[in-house]
Amino acid sequence: MSFKPIVLWNPKATLASDDACTTILQYKLPPAPSTIRPPYQSPHDPELKLRYVPPLSYFCIKSLVEYPDEIHTIGPTRLCYHAPWSRDQFDILSALIPTYRPFSDDDEEFDIGLVDPRLWAVLVQVYEGLPVVFRRYALPLSDAHLPLLQTIPSTEHFSLVTVLSLSRCPMLTDDTILSLRHLHTLTALDASATGLGTWGIQRLAKSLGWSEADDVHQSERRGPWGLRILYLRNCMNIDTNVLVWLLRFPLLSVVGMYTSEVQFVNLGGALAFPSKRAET
Repeated sequence: MSFKPIVLWNPKATLASDDACTTILQYKLPPAPSTIRPPYQSPHDPELKLRYVPPLSYFCIKSLVEYPDEIHTIGPTRLCYHAPWSRDQFDILSALIPTYRPFSDDDEEFDIGLVDPRLWAVLVQVYEGLPVVFRRYALPLSDAHLPLLQTIPSTEHFSLVTVLSLSRCPMLTDDTILSLRHLHTLTALDASATGLGTWGIQRLAKSLGWSEADDVHQSERRGPWGLRILYLRNCMNIDTNVLVWLLRFPLLSVVGMYTSEVQFVNLGGALAFPSKRAET
């Protein structure tokens, strides 16, 4: 299944006219995300050959890269990753990721961003005990594979947590925030110092819903149901009416606001709001 990349874009209209003196409004389309090559698509030698015969797990992982959202169907069983003792010992991570060399002098400079995010998603679901560097992966919002990763369901042993920072982003407004409804694992959002207002929060809250069940899939939650942390500092379009819509997010626990309109200290004991003098 293919997913559209998430692109925040505020189209600006310009006036023009044709030969018949007809006034035309022209809108500039957003740049295609594919025009920017991500780091993990850096050119590598496609004919790279291993000097040994890898185990079956190597080929299984390679085959699963296209389906990170289906790993949970395998069941709760996970493999235990055992770090190699020496350079001569086989390492599944080094075999799958040529840039990962745990015994090199610059092993601490390993860039996880050079790993295909789908491969990373498969590894963290299949293996336990991975190195610390594999616990976090940073992606731009417009990455082509981000919507796919958002469809990975939580299990007993794995849960994907998305933290999004859009502070001072000029493209985040009441009109574009609805694009974030596709981030089903969104846990923390920093929208400070943006054009976001109460109406935008209302639109995002109304995006919480359920998918339709069919013969294969059960009904699932859609939208940022898991939002727990929201920063709205210096959002001048936020007023006191936003509090009603914030309660629509069932897990929201921390809200950071600092405007002339919002000076509430608490609301029903469910949410804590910093006052104007005591910003947290």
